[in-house]
Amino acid sequence: MSRRGSTFGWIACGLLGWSGCGRTGAPTVPVAPAPTAAKVVESAHALPIVEASAPESALKLTPRSAALGLEDAGLQLLAATSGGHDGQRDVTARVRWEVEPPSVATVDAGGYLCPLSAGQASVKASLAGATAAIGVTVTASDDHAWDFAADIVPIFTHAGCNVGGCHGRADGQNGFHLSLFGYDPQGDYLAITRDLGGRRLSRVVPAQSLLLGKATGRVSHGGGLRVPVASPEYRTLLAWVSAGAPETRGKTHGALSSLAVEPGDVRLDEPGVQQLRVVARYADGHERDVTRMATYRVNDDSVVSVTPEGKATLLRRAEADLVIRYQAQVVSTRVATIVNPGLAFDFTKLRRGNFIDEELFKRLASLKVPPSPPATDAAFLRRASLDLTGLQPRPEEIRQFLADRDPEKRLKLVDRLLARREFVLFWKIKLGDLLQVSTTRFGNGATYYHAWLEERLRENAPWDATVRTLLTALGNPMAHGGGPVNYALDGTDAKAAAEQTAQRFLGLRLRCAQCHDHPFDVWTQDDYFGLAAFFAKIERPAPIACSDPMPKRSEVRLDPKGTVEHLRTKKPATPRLLDGRVVTVKAEEDPRKALADWITAPDNPFFARATANWVWAQFFGKGLADPADDLSRSNPPVHPELLDALARHFITHKYDLKDLIRTVATSEAYGLSSATVPGNAQDARLFSHQIPRPLSPHQMADALAQATDVPNRFPNKPAHTRALEVYDPSTASTILDTFGRCSRTVACATVSAPPLSLRQSLLLIGGDVIEAKVSSINGYLTGLLELSPTLDEVVENLYLRVVCRPPTPEEQSRWSAELKKATSLREASEDLFWSLLNSREFAFNH
Repeated sequence: MSRRGSTFGWIACGLLGWSGCGRTGAPTVPVAPAPTAAKVVESAHALPIVEASAPESALKLTPRSAALGLEDAGLQLLAATSGGHDGQRDVTARVRWEVEPPSVATVDAGGYLCPLSAGQASVKASLAGATAAIGVTVTASDDHAWDFAADIVPIFTHAGCNVGGCHGRADGQNGFHLSLFGYDPQGDYLAITRDLGGRRLSRVVPAQSLLLGKATGRVSHGGGLRVPVASPEYRTLLAWVSAGAPETRGKTHGALSSLAVEPGDVRLDEPGVQQLRVVARYADGHERDVTRMATYRVNDDSVVSVTPEGKATLLRRAEADLVIRYQAQVVSTRVATIVNPGLAFDFTKLRRGNFIDEELFKRLASLKVPPSPPATDAAFLRRASLDLTGLQPRPEEIRQFLADRDPEKRLKLVDRLLARREFVLFWKIKLGDLLQVSTTRFGNGATYYHAWLEERLRENAPWDATVRTLLTALGNPMAHGGGPVNYALDGTDAKAAAEQTAQRFLGLRLRCAQCHDHPFDVWTQDDYFGLAAFFAKIERPAPIACSDPMPKRSEVRLDPKGTVEHLRTKKPATPRLLDGRVVTVKAEEDPRKALADWITAPDNPFFARATANWVWAQFFGKGLADPADDLSRSNPPVHPELLDALARHFITHKYDLKDLIRTVATSEAYGLSSATVPGNAQDARLFSHQIPRPLSPHQMADALAQATDVPNRFPNKPAHTRALEVYDPSTASTILDTFGRCSRTVACATVSAPPLSLRQSLLLIGGDVIEAKVSSINGYLTGLLELSPTLDEVVENLYLRVVCRPPTPEEQSRWSAELKKATSLREASEDLFWSLLNSREFAFNH
């Protein structure tokens, strides 16, 4: 019997929180009262949120003093006052600026100071009777020092001349090619001054240079006006050409060493504008204001916007990260407001399970975002069982757990789940996704690879030792104990091996740095090829197809003559760590050992943080930095202090992966309810409550089979094989593929929880995946009805089997009444069963 036209089935969907039987929109999950142990927390949530007013305060200027050369473009000033909500108000564009004497400098309405002549001056700002002043010194030099990379290239970047859609693309634009974002200043200099006989510059009449004519729009230009004649950038370009367009001249300040943004991680009193100030620091200690030369991007444009001049606007009470790039340096800053300024909530009364809660609740308190109360016992039991073993708890486990009055029962539950064999099987799938282990990539070697991973999990081998073994293994990948050797076969060459290693174990995406310096991080081409050089000596035999009657692989061995050619220099790259240190190894030595030592060293700034972030993502659906395999400068973590604390804990506990998993699973943060409370309903960032996550493919397949007592069928597998035991994606399965099983042919998602799709809905609602299991004569419902249960028992048992909780009194009463008046108890029970299996509460881990 199809449920698609069943009125009973549609009613069931609606009562279970559906707006319809399609799986779209946010999940509505029934929430029962929190456990007794959390009453003190619940009482805090009853306190109201009341808005309060914020008075003005004294005026503060940044920087406290200013010094710049007459040749400098300018310097950004900031003006701010304190507000009444422990935040500041940016008034840079509201104050009245005065310079005395006015001949030395001028300040525009946005607070940008431009030098006019050498001398000293006082810059005063005034607003509503409050005043503040700073001293400014402008110096002139008889011999202007020029550095093409520092003075000219940033102008092209800021104007968009060297981006991928213009002259920075691989083949340039209209015969003029610049390096992308200026990663190759020497090549850019030659292109401008030497290509086409140097016709782009006119040293006789500098203002008539083709370069300036096109940039200012005086000469027909596909990119239009890029540099206005009245701008400081134009004056710099004109002065450079007038000086003879030198590549370097005079005493320069050396390489760019760092970038700073002011104010850093600013807390605004109210949503509104915050002018940023960006300062570049050079090797000799010199500082230059580059606010108008930097490029800006935001990670959430629904919260904040930013102009090319660095003026950020916070659109609502929230927080967001801004990423600032200048040449090869990338920094980020956070702009935020107190989310609920009038919140009356006692954060000190929150229970804290471990350091995770200390860090998380401290941050929530600073923003006045209340956490949700603890999840119900039934919700926690299901959540922890799914996250740790991939399986739903059985009814007898649910009844026993709900009846248990031990205040430590949640801690003990986590320990029991960690000790089960299913924990090893489920997390082997997770590691298999991370490492992309499949027969497609490794042939029959995948079997040995999977077996080795299972052994490491079962023995709880330290993660640093596991990674070191993967990175340095040599030998036969299809021999006993040869599982980790397969890692050397992954990737087509040394460059692919370096990219995969950096992303999997360091959370760094280096691929963009192969052709040019990374546009959103600090990594250069030299960094990329320096890392690839560690894998250059590995001789990788080609895999043999699984269909080969006698599949064999040659041993993975060292090739002392192996090299990787640097794309720009065309010379063999030298092994170089990502901290800049060059590694010298003998011809017969394996360079990967030095790399493995550096990666797994306690002082490595990436390894422990990347693993901690990946583990966090398994329990919350996203990392503290999301995506979880991206710890780049342009993707700052939401809770940096918490991520650092997790990394320190991981290192202190000798890279014990199971301990790290237990630490997260036993935190109060993990145990929070998915139901929101006033003050955190809009939070999808701070982890103030659990956000329901779609079941992973393996979780969904096994949950359906377990609830209905009808096993799934897998080709060439025993009849009662669980999805947990189908660890290789080459095993055909419609349900696993429909729900987004990772093919492992390309980089997998960090967390196997694909977005819901129409295909999934059609499979469950209109197909026979659920229908056949519900109505099976060998299934659970048939056996239950043969015991002649009461109507209340039918309802209770189906709820426990599917959504892992008893029905609420309202649900119990409603469904018992529906079953009583039905003409066929069997059909009505099937409708209820089918509807529960199609509910969002079943489809999500919440």
